[in-house]
Amino acid sequence: MLTGSLKEKIRQARPLLGGFVFSSDPNISEIYAESGYDFVIIDTEHALNDIRIVQSHLKACAASGIHAVIRLGQTYYADASRLLDAGAEGLMIPHFTGDETTQGLIQSMKYWPEGQRATCTGVQISGYGQRNFAESAAQSNKTVLSIGLIEDRVCIENIEQVLKQTTVDWIMPGPADLASSYGVHGQLTHPVVQAAVNKTIEAAHTNDIAVGVYINEISEMETWAEKKINFFVHSIDYKIIGKALKSAVREFSTRTQ
Repeated sequence: MLTGSLKEKIRQARPLLGGFVFSSDPNISEIYAESGYDFVIIDTEHALNDIRIVQSHLKACAASGIHAVIRLGQTYYADASRLLDAGAEGLMIPHFTGDETTQGLIQSMKYWPEGQRATCTGVQISGYGQRNFAESAAQSNKTVLSIGLIEDRVCIENIEQVLKQTTVDWIMPGPADLASSYGVHGQLTHPVVQAAVNKTIEAAHTNDIAVGVYINEISEMETWAEKKINFFVHSIDYKIIGKALKSAVREFSTRTQ
């Protein structure tokens, strides 16, 4: 069983470790739990995961004891409150710019008086009507997590204003989309992209917002040692599996020569 929330755990001395889950197989989320990751981000932006698949992941996460966040594709913005009802601890918002759509989405994540989340007493977070709903709503308001993905030039150029007008709990730069936004597709280490990433991190520190970065390898953590990073998102399940399989084939080829 999980104890505490990601919001509480982000305050601990060590950074948190998460990973993107693209697979439709909920066993993958359980493997992350067994491996000791702090959280998974179930993807609905790029991966072909529908509501039922997400629900299966959420149940697997609850059973195995790992925090579950959902990266929302735009198709699922209207489903934000019911995904939280189903047990997601938080939502990651791609292309976070603080516009009206984003503000409305964040409002839908919390119950009155902090937001305008739709109310139903017969859902998972209230024990399907078996728990005190007022207590469940108050607890959800306290623990629900919003993560803004900073992926657009317009947001970088106005990031202080964006972070002040639209409150999120954590932010994370998305270098791949930033590269495209600056017209240097695929050049994640281009100076203009790195400058945008660093500006995001500095803005997070200035505004006392937890900040994370995406890494392909755990060894890349050393690159960020002086940046006071609060959480790391380690790659994508498919990429990790692919790398492990390719490594096995290389070893097999070496041993059979």
